[in-house]
Amino acid sequence: MTGGRPAAANLPRIIVPIDRMLAPCLDPVADQLVAAGCQVARPATEAPLGWPELAGIDVAVLTPRTKFAGPEIAAAPRLKGIVFPTIGVEALDLAAADAAGLAVGHGATTEAIESMAEANVMLMAALSLDLPGKSRTLRERGWRDGTVRARMMRGRTIGFVGFGRIVRATLRRLANWGANAAYFDPHVGEDAAQESAATRLTDLPTLLRTSDIVNVLAELTAQTHGMIGAAEIAMMRRDACLVNTARGAVVDEAALAQALRDGVIAGAALDAFATEPLAADSPLRTLDNVILTPHNIGHTRELMDSFVPATYENVVRIAAGEPPLYFKNPQVLPKWRERLARLGAD
Repeated sequence: MTGGRPAAANLPRIIVPIDRMLAPCLDPVADQLVAAGCQVARPATEAPLGWPELAGIDVAVLTPRTKFAGPEIAAAPRLKGIVFPTIGVEALDLAAADAAGLAVGHGATTEAIESMAEANVMLMAALSLDLPGKSRTLRERGWRDGTVRARMMRGRTIGFVGFGRIVRATLRRLANWGANAAYFDPHVGEDAAQESAATRLTDLPTLLRTSDIVNVLAELTAQTHGMIGAAEIAMMRRDACLVNTARGAVVDEAALAQALRDGVIAGAALDAFATEPLAADSPLRTLDNVILTPHNIGHTRELMDSFVPATYENVVRIAAGEPPLYFKNPQVLPKWRERLARLGAD
């Protein structure tokens, strides 16, 4: 898209859906793409098969609410790639995209990683220092009652389920807190422990039994769906807490609510839920020992601002036949090159 404006028939064709939650990112991205000489469609529906332009598009921008799988990929034979403004791409059947040789870009910006790391430290500290209980005491009793449930973070063990970029950024923030850390991630080896002298690789049962705080930061896959269920929660200590800012379906919410109600564990902080928005009658809403936030605990102005240039850059790179700046599935690169070659020969 350099060296003059191409003919209308050759303009890259991009779909950027209308999405209220992500409008601060998607609207300016759409405007910038138009200014750059792209043909941009703005369908309001979240169902891609209802998009009349699907057959002719080059790049599809999707959101966490835009389900895109094999049928949609088959309906878009000219598709070069897919871009999410967000880090998570669970709305996409990534295996189907890999099989089709599609490049997937996403919003794994520095600001996104760092904002979530700050949020995770904040939630762990809030649980340790009994922020929910102290707030409830002032609200209901007027002043403190002499009960002390809070614990320092120093000397406590934090167990991370998953060991990706957010965990590493969280560990950097905890470096001077005097906490110990362990992680379970079947896809990461022991060399990752070099991130911190206080970090060790362990198995999931050991992590659950020995951690004061279990921090779930695993991607949602067929293997991780429901991996923290009733049996796993029962392994945790009665004074332990669980934090989940990843994806709700990694944790069995019904089992967690029952465990919190019965005192099997001390507390939880949840920013993600299996079904969103969280149902008004969810038992989690009735509990005093849980912090609930509407899947935006890490949303900052800096994060949202970073999504705009990242999304734009990912789209224009894929449209031009270049790998996206933030490449979710770089292992597909050879197959993607083959797909581009076929498209160019058509």
